[in-house]
Amino acid sequence: MTNTQIDVMDRKIIAVLQAEGRISNRDLAQRVGLSATPCSRRVKRLEEKGVISGYGARIDPEILGYGVSVMVNVRLSRQTPADIKEFLAAVHSLPEIIECLLVTGNFDYVLKVRTPNVDALKNFVLSKLKCIPCVSETTTMLILETAKATD
Repeated sequence: MTNTQIDVMDRKIIAVLQAEGRISNRDLAQRVGLSATPCSRRVKRLEEKGVISGYGARIDPEILGYGVSVMVNVRLSRQTPADIKEFLAAVHSLPEIIECLLVTGNFDYVLKVRTPNVDALKNFVLSKLKCIPCVSETTTMLILETAKATD
């Protein structure tokens, strides 16, 4: 679906669903100014076209015991297909990593990592992340506050 196929009403629906994914179709329709049936058809079309790729809950990591959140910049020593495959397999096997982004610039990847405390973070970086053979350098940045989150 290209941008030209998403009209103003679709954008209103998307905005409400991003903020309130559990809203009923009736309430969604009322909020965007449609009747229930056309609203439901639009949501279904957005889902089928992949514009809406899923629904999820926002979780407070501190309540679950993950009080330390960091961003880790990772530079690979080599970028062969085998090295990238090995790195991504390791990323998927490490539950501390909640997001992995391929980026441009001085680093190859940026990881969002959550751990219960600083000791667990130290263990993660030294015993897990830096042990991946193709990882040559990491830089860890502690997240002090989240001012805006849209996920």
